Amino acid sequence: MKRFNYYLSLMLLLVFTAACSDEFDQPPMVIPTAEHHANMTIAEFKAKYWQDAVNYIDTVKEDIVIHGWVTSSDESGNIYKALYITDESGAGLTISINQNSMYNTYRIGQEVVIPMKDYFVGKYNGQQQLGYPQWYAQRSVWEATFLPQAMWESMVEINGLPDLSKVEPVDVSIKDFQGKTDGETLRQYQGKLVRISGVHFTEANGVLTYSEKDATTNRTLADESGNQLVVRTSNYADFRADVLPDGDIDVIGLLSFYATSQNSSGTWQFYLRSIDDVVGGGQPGSLSNPYNVDMAIKAQNDGSKGWMEGYVVGAVAPEVTTVSSNSHIEWQAPTTLGTTLVLADDPNCTDYTKCIIIALPQGSPFRTDANLVENEWLYKKQIKVKGTFATYMGAAGITGNTGSREEYVLPAAPPRDGVTQLNEGFESAMPSDWFNVQLSGTNNWYQRTFDNNGYATMTGHNGKNPPFDSWLITPALDIKNATSKVFSFRTQVAGYNSTTTSFEVYVLNSSDPAAATVKVKLNPAIAQASSTSTYSSWVNSGDLDLSQWADGIYFIGFRYYAPESENYATWCVDDVKFGMGGNTPPTPTATNRGDFETMGSPSGQYNTWTSTNGWVATNSMLLAGGDKDSNPNFIFIGFMTGSETEYAYAPTLNGKTTSVGTLVSPVIHGGMTKLQFNYGAAMSDKNLSFRIDVKQNGSVVKTWTVTNSNVTQRQAYTFAENCSINGDFTIEITNLCPSNSTSNKDRVSIWNLVWDPAQ
Repeated sequence: MKRFNYYLSLMLLLVFTAACSDEFDQPPMVIPTAEHHANMTIAEFKAKYWQDAVNYIDTVKEDIVIHGWVTSSDESGNIYKALYITDESGAGLTISINQNSMYNTYRIGQEVVIPMKDYFVGKYNGQQQLGYPQWYAQRSVWEATFLPQAMWESMVEINGLPDLSKVEPVDVSIKDFQGKTDGETLRQYQGKLVRISGVHFTEANGVLTYSEKDATTNRTLADESGNQLVVRTSNYADFRADVLPDGDIDVIGLLSFYATSQNSSGTWQFYLRSIDDVVGGGQPGSLSNPYNVDMAIKAQNDGSKGWMEGYVVGAVAPEVTTVSSNSHIEWQAPTTLGTTLVLADDPNCTDYTKCIIIALPQGSPFRTDANLVENEWLYKKQIKVKGTFATYMGAAGITGNTGSREEYVLPAAPPRDGVTQLNEGFESAMPSDWFNVQLSGTNNWYQRTFDNNGYATMTGHNGKNPPFDSWLITPALDIKNATSKVFSFRTQVAGYNSTTTSFEVYVLNSSDPAAATVKVKLNPAIAQASSTSTYSSWVNSGDLDLSQWADGIYFIGFRYYAPESENYATWCVDDVKFGMGGNTPPTPTATNRGDFETMGSPSGQYNTWTSTNGWVATNSMLLAGGDKDSNPNFIFIGFMTGSETEYAYAPTLNGKTTSVGTLVSPVIHGGMTKLQFNYGAAMSDKNLSFRIDVKQNGSVVKTWTVTNSNVTQRQAYTFAENCSINGDFTIEITNLCPSNSTSNKDRVSIWNLVWDPAQ
């Protein structure tokens, strides 16, 4: 397409200018925009054009447009003439293209949009893929082979810039797919970017390499249960000659499937994109086991590449083109120029012969984040850098680093400024401006979606190397300049019989908990873990006042900690808010609160109760707050919102299946932007579940379900949800009777119901 050639030219221009030591004015960057919009997910597309045959080809005759983010890279030489993409459905798709070095144009995280009408989808030896028709005479079948490069470039549309947050690998185990060849499993896992933890190479002996030098080679991964998976490595991969790591490792890679005939069982295969996809096992030159500066100096110009680690000790001085003496380095910070860094094994080194020099490419994130003109704090700090160990500016250096954030790792920077508002719902991915810090153990926080709600979650299940000490940390918060200094969030937990897992919340003055000199534990309301796998209801933290830290910029850290155990709880965090005014209910008026106090005198008898404004509680008791627990009055119900003298009344909905309790509002005018109320169990009921429906003209326009299977008796819980309702509406709350009992059970009390009007 037209934008493709322009985008390629732009990429080449940027690479050229970044490689030059002189500074030039850059042309304005034009961000590519696709002309089409996806109208079908990859999962839907794969299912629609699926055939069980091992080889076939089909032509798309409908106006179907798919899209996805690139998950593959052929930079290392291990992925051959193929592009892998994924989309919001989580499915992966293989695209076979007669083209090399695609990583120059299709970086990991790059979105591509593909109008499929009149193009082809099929299989090549069991793997479903986009490709080009080819007649396989030996078996008298059509199959999908490489798309001609010109055809691919005419159909693909590039959209935006690469976004690595879109291509997080999915955690799986070998047993999830191994031995399964049904269509559903094949569609689910073929072409998918996955992470497999706690596996090992069965052939690792300290000598054997990933591949033989003259042929693509199969090696075998196995988990602790003996499940095995073939790892295919090309003899053209730049890590071919690396020795297989010994011991437990985690691997990230792309799943493929190969079958030679309809009657064969087929083989699942795994492809590493680069050596960085192997974590653990003492892999030299990997991110987890980088080379030091001395090793990088000894490996100069012999083709070695990988990750190295060193202390930042300075930068090349102005007007120096060849470094040949110590005076050619500025051993200080800030430096005059921000175009290079000098690294050493000793943070106090001033001997250039013991140093490595690396360029900070113009316009790159690396230059922005690491130049010593603006980042004086980085001086004498240890960093990791990826590249080829080769001469630069006449001295030992690293070349081939483009300056992308996937090619360097810096320590946590001291906060310079912060946000004055935060409203994070984790709807699609872990936000890129948050910090996911793993102090010990292999597991960290990740995003999950359930029942159309996204949230952050963490568990020690299937992890290695406990204890698990993982932190999810907010961006820097500018508490000083925030109009509201209130912080709030929601939690949910599944206990799984764990007695050792803990969840804590801290105020920190660093995004690195290990380096924080301010580390104050907060005391929010949090969900209560049950002894089962059932998830609790979501619990609001309440409004946490951060004004005592209004002297500057701080972080909030959510800490998951669990020592080695047979069981681990799963904790979930959602709706993290700062500077938004918190969850304090709006000041109630006659028009934005349920007037339950006008329903009559509190009574433990089941009845139909009607308020002055028209709220109706059916098959319900009417309880109230009080100074002691004596039915129908209970301490936990407390006072009306905004009052310190008048007790709240609480319609209490029966969970008896033969007379289900409901609470229905009159028609409410003016719309609604937020609904909030308290709920709880006054009696001995521990299993609550109820549904809230917002209706307009008799149709449900918004619904929530609250479930808590381990309720603490006489404890107040809070329901609070934002919404966007305009015009007239009604609210209906229905007891879902989770025990399915014909006796009086699962009774839930509702009180202090208020809403924010939309106008």
